[in-house]
Amino acid sequence: MRTVGPAARATVALGRWLPLLIMTAVVAAASSAARAQDRPRPEAASQVRTPLQWVQAIQQAAARVNYSGTVVYQAGGDMRSSRITHVYDGKRSQERIQTLDGKPREYLRTRTDNNDEVHCLIPESRRIVIEHRAVEDPFPGLIGAPAADILKLYQVEAGGIERVAGIECQVLTFTPRDALRYGYQLCVEPASGLLLKSQMVNDRFDVLEQVAFTDVRIGERIDRARLKPAWSTEGWSVERSDHRRVDLAKAGWVVPAPDGFRRTKEIARRMGARDAMQVVFSDGLATVSVFIEPGAELKPLTEGVQMMGPTAAYSRRVGDALVTVVGEVPPAAVRGLAGSVEFNGPR
Repeated sequence: MRTVGPAARATVALGRWLPLLIMTAVVAAASSAARAQDRPRPEAASQVRTPLQWVQAIQQAAARVNYSGTVVYQAGGDMRSSRITHVYDGKRSQERIQTLDGKPREYLRTRTDNNDEVHCLIPESRRIVIEHRAVEDPFPGLIGAPAADILKLYQVEAGGIERVAGIECQVLTFTPRDALRYGYQLCVEPASGLLLKSQMVNDRFDVLEQVAFTDVRIGERIDRARLKPAWSTEGWSVERSDHRRVDLAKAGWVVPAPDGFRRTKEIARRMGARDAMQVVFSDGLATVSVFIEPGAELKPLTEGVQMMGPTAAYSRRVGDALVTVVGEVPPAAVRGLAGSVEFNGPR
């Protein structure tokens, strides 16, 4: 993707926030599916499942199936890989995610119906950072919104049969019904409903981003010893994530949800000498974040959207704050959302 307009300040903002969003995507990417024993032919499964049933199958399988494997995330020139081990015992799911590129990191996740807690292990500083996550559940639980709501925003069609990591899977095409989002091509193991590959595509079906397994095993009994971290954490410091919940409306901010998106999170986190607030919107497939930095050093802005792979960013001044919208959506979507943000003063 190329830059649309000079947008110098937006470029800086994208560079600041993109690592946070990419790490979220990579960790999320490390959650997928696949090898089933005695599974039916994909053709048969596609004939008996409706689009609604396909979406529901993907949602249920992501949390309730045992699987392990290696996941690769690709966007533009960026490629990262992770190893995932996922276990479901009938009441809760547990994951161990190991990053395979860059600095060593492990993420230990425990999820129940009422709680989703992630421990990030950072060996070079002997730290454990604990974070409670919102209910949205990325790849392979890629579709976090109610299934019926997804179908209002995307037309879903079953296509042909592909192979991912040596496994036959059913291709599903999600075509957006408006210009606020990109399309998706998913490849799903038909017996379990687990997602093996997800591609984000534009209106010409160019692939903008891809998450896929390179090797996978599904439905096998997993020794819980494989959920233990690679390092002894005795004596490590334990801290809570620096973000906290915040009510932007009480703070005087009006941030309307784009059509078809729902607000999933409102938090504040420390950025240098001041707090930055973040609002996250999701339609179940696409995610957009609005960052608000009151009192930030502001420079003159030139109209334009900054692109990095499938991620678009747009910044504008609202009062004394810098508002930056970042998301894997078309440029017009981030520009429109940024233009709708207002500050009316605290209640």
